[in-house]
Amino acid sequence: MLQSLRIRNIGVIDDTCLEFAPGFTALTGETGAGKTMVLTGLAMLLGVRLDATRAGAGASVEGILRVEAKTALADELDALGAEVEDGEVIISRRVTADGRSRAHIGGVTVPLKNLAAVVGSVVTLHGQADQLRLRDADTQRVALDSYAGEDVQTLRTKHGQLLTRHRALLREIQELRSLLEKRDERSAVLTALLEKIAAVDPQPDEQEELRVRQQRLTNAVELRSNASAVGNALLGSQDAYDAPSLAQLLDSAVSYAQDVSRLDDTFAPFTARLEALRLEVSDLGSEVVRYADSVEASPGALEEINQRIHDLNSLVRDVSAMFPQAQDIPGVLSVSASAAGEVDRLQDADGRLAKLEAEAAELETQLSSVGTQLTAARREAAQRLSAAATAELAQLMMPHARFSVEVSDAPRREHGCDAISFLLTPHPGAPASPIAKGASGGELSRIMLALEVALAESESSNHGGVFVFDEIDAGIGGRAARAVGQRLARLADTAQVIVVTHLPQVAACANRQLSVVKEVNGENTISRVIELDETNREAELARMLSGDDTQTALAHARELLRSSK
Repeated sequence: MLQSLRIRNIGVIDDTCLEFAPGFTALTGETGAGKTMVLTGLAMLLGVRLDATRAGAGASVEGILRVEAKTALADELDALGAEVEDGEVIISRRVTADGRSRAHIGGVTVPLKNLAAVVGSVVTLHGQADQLRLRDADTQRVALDSYAGEDVQTLRTKHGQLLTRHRALLREIQELRSLLEKRDERSAVLTALLEKIAAVDPQPDEQEELRVRQQRLTNAVELRSNASAVGNALLGSQDAYDAPSLAQLLDSAVSYAQDVSRLDDTFAPFTARLEALRLEVSDLGSEVVRYADSVEASPGALEEINQRIHDLNSLVRDVSAMFPQAQDIPGVLSVSASAAGEVDRLQDADGRLAKLEAEAAELETQLSSVGTQLTAARREAAQRLSAAATAELAQLMMPHARFSVEVSDAPRREHGCDAISFLLTPHPGAPASPIAKGASGGELSRIMLALEVALAESESSNHGGVFVFDEIDAGIGGRAARAVGQRLARLADTAQVIVVTHLPQVAACANRQLSVVKEVNGENTISRVIELDETNREAELARMLSGDDTQTALAHARELLRSSK
């Protein structure tokens, strides 16, 4: 149940709070007073994006929902981690100065889709746009499935899952059939490619290793000469006229340092470091000399490496012509693995195709079975809904009208093989026509109400929800308006009903009446919402009846209230 709604800075509403109660609440007021802004506030809680002309920066709405234990709403809130205190949850939404929305459920920040899912599971908002949507075939199907109950929902879900799998199988079968048509040619090409790769036998890191070896052999003379020079500088050479090597100089330095250390112990650390440096230079020099000795100019080895690099580059070029992703040896090896797998699949394609076709045939059987069950369940529900809605229309001053739900064959889709049409026979002898063509605006309002009452009283109904109607009485008056009010009151037996109305006949049937009042304060115009007591309610109904509160109008309003009760 919706317990309260606080609206700030939406249209002419500066700051107002609406308190709701179980049963039927009517919301009335002068044209332009701000009733639509109340609906806009509710729409905000349902995740609807705001029209910039209706809400400025800082527009906000806060609602309190009553949460019953062990319900779908309670489970959703628990999954979100929302705080529910004393059976109540606070839901809010605010539009910031930069036009962005901020939504919270029980203190948890949520995106608009979550806001719409949580609040929309409890609150159903109907306006003139919803009457237009009622003419849509998909909307009619959803309404029928909702009325039919959990069995249809289960069948529809199963049908969608089976169809998704079936479509995937058909795509795979088509791919296999196309592959089989060119299997021999494709297999020969892939086999030749694999043989070429096997003949070259490339290794993952081979290109980089060859590049390093090629560079070393190409510059062998210079490498050996320079490395020998480094070794001579470190360790010295046999030429007596060469300058002292670094090792010789360090030998002298160590000898002097040892003499100093014998005379002064504090110099010993320097001596130790010099001795360590002499050892490091000796080791480094030996390794450099071994490197210089290892460098050999070998024209034959260089030629072999150049040929191997050429073979690898030719392989990459040939493979990439068929598989553009093979731009290097790792790419070629990857293509080799995938090509080998494809060859295996080609060899087993006949068996794989037979298996897939058998599975697709089995799925087709299951789809036909589930589709048949779904159609049967929908037709049974259609008969019940047709009878229930027709009975409601009789109570809504359409005694000769007949509402019917037609379930006809349609191309298979996720939700089944049925086309759903809501038809109206306005009077005996008239043809049944789709409500999109055969119903006026006022008739659509009553059809929608008849459907809501029928849905609310069905076994599958989620009792205890909130229904909000925006001028559902549009286009009607007199006895029809009175009948609409009475049926709304009946709907309020199993749900909370909030109605924005201009008709006194409808408002008089409500348990409570709220009035939206517009006030001009200097240059500012604001609206506020007040709850009407018995006296003020009579005055408001008199205004709705005749535009003023004369004694005659008041007497009429009093009688209207009495008879409605």
